[in-house]
Amino acid sequence: MVSQSPRDAGLPDRVPTPGGARLPSRARLLSPSAIGQANRGKLLELLHRKGPTSRAQLARELQVGRATVATILQPLIDDGTLVEGEVLASSSAGGKPARPLWFNPDGAELGAMRVAPTGVTVARLGFDGRIRSRRARAVRTGAGLDDFESAINELAHACFDGHRLLGIGIAASGMINTRTGTILSLHLAPVLSQYPIADLLGRRFGVPVIVDHHPRVQALGDQWFGAGRLLPHFASVYTGEALGFGIVHDGEIIRGEDGAGGEYGHTVVDMNGEPCLCGRTGCWETVATTGWLRREARRVGLDAPDSVDSGRLAAGAAAGDQAATGLLDRYAQNLAIGLANNEHMLGSGTYILHGDACRGGQLMEQRLTEWLTEFSPHRGDPPTVIMAGADDDMTLLGGGGLVLSTVLGGRTVVG
Repeated sequence: MVSQSPRDAGLPDRVPTPGGARLPSRARLLSPSAIGQANRGKLLELLHRKGPTSRAQLARELQVGRATVATILQPLIDDGTLVEGEVLASSSAGGKPARPLWFNPDGAELGAMRVAPTGVTVARLGFDGRIRSRRARAVRTGAGLDDFESAINELAHACFDGHRLLGIGIAASGMINTRTGTILSLHLAPVLSQYPIADLLGRRFGVPVIVDHHPRVQALGDQWFGAGRLLPHFASVYTGEALGFGIVHDGEIIRGEDGAGGEYGHTVVDMNGEPCLCGRTGCWETVATTGWLRREARRVGLDAPDSVDSGRLAAGAAAGDQAATGLLDRYAQNLAIGLANNEHMLGSGTYILHGDACRGGQLMEQRLTEWLTEFSPHRGDPPTVIMAGADDDMTLLGGGGLVLSTVLGGRTVVG
């Protein structure tokens, strides 16, 4: 029998991997340990969503045998991560009495940190998402690296010393390399550029330290503890002095290679627009942040323009102030442009908003939904807007979710 080349057989030629580049993770086979970690992660996510649950109930949900669930979770019971509750009353069908499993309130805790141009916040939380300790410190504009390092180290020691941590999850502004745990660049605090925060804190505290882009960590907070818990697809959106997206698609956080991407605030929406701090022109951030809002408030003659936010505009609109009404509508329209661009590309469907936009309450939600619906593809059900909160703790909770996802769930933060 004469063998045929792929081309003669009507098959495409094999395309070589360029320059020794790594194969994408989906092109590699999972090792047995990775399969075990992935299954453990699925079980823990289900347990976290449902609350205290027996092995039999978990097995029914996942359509596997009870013994499979018991085998996966027993090591977590042995090391004290999970504990068994009181025996539940037997059902009419009889069988072995069930004992619900839940996270040990006296076990290891989750460390979380938010590093922003304006300051540092550190928290310690339980597996249930309750924040047990929190420390924060503002950092002045133009501060040096020593000021940031002092805040990071002193707050971390104050919050973490004397406690057993499973790991520390860090939400950092700017561009992040998730493989090395480095802040690559931060326009509003350039002294943090190339800062190896994961390595430094990992050596200091002796636990896994995972770093990711702030909006993606916020999305993990929504997924583990917030409005995204039961949603397979959604976008978590940060609004305020900057803009950012964390995208969950089919239950997974979307990341580029080594954590690239997520800089939705620097997508261009006006080629003839204003210059941006990133060096480009017409970025979304130039027309939909509180900086733009306050410049416009001054231009239209609102009182105390430097303190204007969505809440003040909504209150003014409710009182019949036409200038406030018009500016709130334009703010909603400009925010909706960026959301709709994502709706055209990825069709996330649900947008969970955090930060300043939430201060505008029901009126802001209504106008934002109307503009988003108008700008989005018409495929049936319109996109949904959920206002999570202006000053919520979702990013800190997401730091805990980052630890749960990677240390216990075996997920990688590298694209």
